Amino acid sequence: MEATTTTEETKAETPVASTPATEPAEAPTASAEATPAPAPMTAVKATAAQAKGVCDIVFLIDATGSMQPAIDDLKSNIKNFFNSLSTADANGTAVVKDWRARVIGYRDVKEDGNDWYIDNPFVRDTAQIEAQLDALKATGGGDEPESLLDALYKIAKFGSTPKCAQTEDPTKWRYRSEAARVVVVFSDASFHPRTSLAEAPNLDWKEIANLAMQEKLRLSVYAPAMACYDDLTQIDKCEYMPIEFDPEIMNDAVYKLREFTADRANFQKTLDQLAKTVSASAVAETL
Repeated sequence: MEATTTTEETKAETPVASTPATEPAEAPTASAEATPAPAPMTAVKATAAQAKGVCDIVFLIDATGSMQPAIDDLKSNIKNFFNSLSTADANGTAVVKDWRARVIGYRDVKEDGNDWYIDNPFVRDTAQIEAQLDALKATGGGDEPESLLDALYKIAKFGSTPKCAQTEDPTKWRYRSEAARVVVVFSDASFHPRTSLAEAPNLDWKEIANLAMQEKLRLSVYAPAMACYDDLTQIDKCEYMPIEFDPEIMNDAVYKLREFTADRANFQKTLDQLAKTVSASAVAETL
C-alpha cells in the first residue's frame, strides 16, 4: 500500500452458511505468473497415528510498498517461532513433530497484474523460510484496498495429496486428516470486498469463508482493526489480533503495524503465542 488515507470496508451482515467438506480441484494457474520450480516430491508414509502433531503453515503476507519493515521484522524473528513450535512439552515430547511452511505474498490484482501474487513451495527448513521472506520485496499495490480474498481463494485451491499418499507435493496441502492447515496473515491495509481473479470473479467474503472452512483452513490474522477483518472471524477457528489505529490520521494503520513488529520483545511474545496456537491446531482432531 502506498501512502494514502486508510479506509474500512463495509461489514456484511449475512451469516456464513457452512457447506459439506469436499476435496478441491486444483486451481487454474495463469501462465504469466512467476512460480518457483517445485521441489522434488518427498517420500513419506502417512498413518492415522501421524495425524496429531503435524501441520502445514502458510505465511500470507501483504507485499505492497509499505510492508517492507514488517516483512524484515518477521524474518528476524521467524527462527524463534519455529523453535517455540518444536519445544518439548512437560513429558519431553515435541508438540509439533512434523511441520512444513511456505511464504505467499499478495498485492492488488487490479493494480499489479501478474505480479500481484508471489508463490513459494512448502519447505521444512527454517533457513529456507528465511530465504523466502528475504526474497519477498514490498512494492506496488497502489492505494488500498488489496487482494486478500483472491489470495485466500488461491490458497484454498492448492489441492492436496491423496489420503495415505507415499509422497508429498511441495505445492499442495497434505490430506486434511493427516496435517492441520494454518494460514497466518499479516497486513497493514483493508481488502477488496470481492475477488477479481479470472477463475474466481466477484466472490465476496462469505463465499471465501465457506471455501476456507470446507478446506479446514485455520486463520491467524494480524491486521488493522477494521470491519472487513471482523467479517473473517466468522471463519471457524479464526483468530484475529486487531492492530488499533486512528482512522483520522493518514497512514496510521501502516505506522501502528510497524510499531507492533518493531517492538522485538513484544513481537517475539506474539510469535510464541502464535506457535502455541499452531501447536494446538496440530494436536486437534482433524476430519
